[in-house]
Amino acid sequence: MLPRMSRSPISWRASLGALSVCALTACSDGGAPVDASTSDVVDVPASDVPASDVPASDVPASDVPAAPLRRCPTAGRGAVEGDHCFVLTPSESGLPAAGANADEDQYALRPTSAARGQLLLFFNGSGGSPRGGVASASTSFYSVARAQGLHVLAVSYRSDEAIGVLCATAADRDACFLQTRTTVLTGEYQDGAAASLRGIARHEGVYARLLAALVALARRDPSGGWDAFFDPAMLSTPLRAVRWERVMASGHSQGGGHAALLGRRHALARVIALASPCDSSRGVAAQWLVHDGSYATDPTTRFFGLGAPGDAICPGYPAAWESLRMAPAARIADAVVCGEGAHGAPIACVENAGRWERLLQP
Repeated sequence: MLPRMSRSPISWRASLGALSVCALTACSDGGAPVDASTSDVVDVPASDVPASDVPASDVPASDVPAAPLRRCPTAGRGAVEGDHCFVLTPSESGLPAAGANADEDQYALRPTSAARGQLLLFFNGSGGSPRGGVASASTSFYSVARAQGLHVLAVSYRSDEAIGVLCATAADRDACFLQTRTTVLTGEYQDGAAASLRGIARHEGVYARLLAALVALARRDPSGGWDAFFDPAMLSTPLRAVRWERVMASGHSQGGGHAALLGRRHALARVIALASPCDSSRGVAAQWLVHDGSYATDPTTRFFGLGAPGDAICPGYPAAWESLRMAPAARIADAVVCGEGAHGAPIACVENAGRWERLLQP
């Protein structure tokens, strides 16, 4: 195992600046072309794009030499068998160490051959971490995705508080659900979001965390093909820099709701919701989950779900799937329940490996 690198942050904007477009291209092994049918869907409106990325005060002023990536643990909790599995924290990717969960390991796996040129982006549930997506060292949602030729990146984000709890007493729960999730994605507080998020910084948002991780991976694993998932010429606006049409957004519980919102805002290759989305009131899905033509990723063809019967923590996921008008074949509601309980089963029970393959297959 490689030694754990220093937590000294690296300026992720400066880090990519040190890589020329030519050098990035020469290092890529991004795999087969992506289905072009997603590229002509209207992306998030320009009015929703921040004028800049992370404020200058939040980015370290100086760069330091890139350190080797740490290998995934091979024993104990979160262990993953096989090569080309790395962990890095948001602070190791160059973002401030003061951010929420900035010291949590993010998991990055890449295929050893037959890469599809698509990235599986994963969001853990509330109170969890990227490590929670590892059901066992030999079999997990991550390892199954890698075997399918996908790159995998499980990001650490501001996930400690459950959105269902944060919005439980809101005067307008529908608005709270949407605006709280948007705040978590962008790192910019939205009117109507849960008050506890008022102090969020942009570098804590999913957009900044995702782009910083991709830049760091491209630099430190130059033959890994990570550069296929962002445009180095667009680093000033993370929303535009990520090549969303090559991203499959996925998540468990609260994380599945974030994946669905990404699908609403961006034209993605696919959305995979595990035991989610959960935003509902009295059995009725939240308004933002209604398929009303506002989704950049078509829920009827590109949204997929896996849930278990008897899920008491997220009982509203079937209503959300119906509201999104997901295709019947894309709704897999018979996840095998192991010792983790019905809600955790879609991500934690290796007995569902075959179902994961169905969700991830081309």
